[in-house]
Amino acid sequence: MKSTSLAFAVACGLYACDGTDDAGAGSLKVTASGEEASVSGYPVGEGDDEIAFVDGWTLAFSKVLVSIGDFRLRTQDGDDAMVDADGVVFDLHQGEPELWSFDDVPAQRWDRVGYEYALPTSKTRTAGDVADEDLEQMIAEGHALLVAGTAMKGDQEIEFEYGFPFEITMDNCHNGIDDTDGLVIGEGAAAEAQITIHLDHLFFDDWAIEEPALRFDAMAAMAPAGGVLTLDDLAAQDNLSDLVGADGSPLELGYDPGSEFEPVPENLRDLVIAGATTTGHFNGEGHCDYERTQ
Repeated sequence: MKSTSLAFAVACGLYACDGTDDAGAGSLKVTASGEEASVSGYPVGEGDDEIAFVDGWTLAFSKVLVSIGDFRLRTQDGDDAMVDADGVVFDLHQGEPELWSFDDVPAQRWDRVGYEYALPTSKTRTAGDVADEDLEQMIAEGHALLVAGTAMKGDQEIEFEYGFPFEITMDNCHNGIDDTDGLVIGEGAAAEAQITIHLDHLFFDDWAIEEPALRFDAMAAMAPAGGVLTLDDLAAQDNLSDLVGADGSPLELGYDPGSEFEPVPENLRDLVIAGATTTGHFNGEGHCDYERTQ
């Protein structure tokens, strides 16, 4: 879901210069969003635009903690804006924080935009409303992405907490607003850009088709009695083509990892982690080149 104000700001940047030559400088503000889902959960949207679990679950997030370690503006010709982007942790369940504001950015098209999920350290700052204990947990457990909440269906209520121990580089990000590579900084213009996190990727059941469904039944079946469901619990679903219920009986349900990932995920835990590597987008729907570095 794209912000109208963000689209306007990007458009202003585009029309302020021709995007071909260095001509003075402009500024850039970078924000982050988990879209409406990170705040209100699932289902979200209405009518044909509704995103919901096909197996009847609803889901409310309590934390969507993200650690970003860098933001880059480069060109395919080797130019580098050398913006000073320090590491930052934020909670998208609390809204859409401003991450960085850069002044005196050379006015031109930067067609190689990138950023990264990075493990936070004691030097990582926070943006927006982040509890000290949440930052401490991410540092201690080595998580660049930590998602927690409650899933509900009928009289079932399952708490979950998925912590992702990886570092992911997002490069060559496509602009989801104007359908171009990167962005343009206009001379004397104030541009905006958004790191957009797509949480629905954590629950996709099929990576071989364009419109996969969101499911939670196979996850719920692994939930410990009276405990919190974690990624490690999902490893017990060790046959993606033959998932089972809590009692070990067949769910008559399979997940398809497609050819998206290398190595191919062998269990549900690995599939969810692989899906999480693709959650980072740019300006809404813009995809990037994803590489797991840790």
